[in-house]
Amino acid sequence: MSRGAVSVRVVVRWLARGVLVAAWALVGWGTLLLLVTLANAVGRGPRAALAALLPAAGGTIWDFLNGFSAALAFVAWLMGAGLLWLWRRSPREPGETGAPGALSRP
Repeated sequence: MSRGAVSVRVVVRWLARGVLVAAWALVGWGTLLLLVTLANAVGRGPRAALAALLPAAGGTIWDFLNGFSAALAFVAWLMGAGLLWLWRRSPREPGETGAPGALSRP
């Protein structure tokens, strides 16, 4: 492999890591927004709390980013729960211990 191809791979790897960090930051922010919305739903009702979370027609980019991060967090938590459910339901072999973190089996 040439030096140029190696350097391109390094740059792509660093950019991919940056994108992953940004995506997980959005998931974290969206989780906080969903928790605050849930707390507000107790006091003000679910309709008013959800209306505060969703962006208005003339909203800024930050309003839309908040709505996107809340939706992204909801989908990420839903997918994580589904994967955990599938992992727990998968049949185990008699000698297998099922160590946590070992999601893939040969």
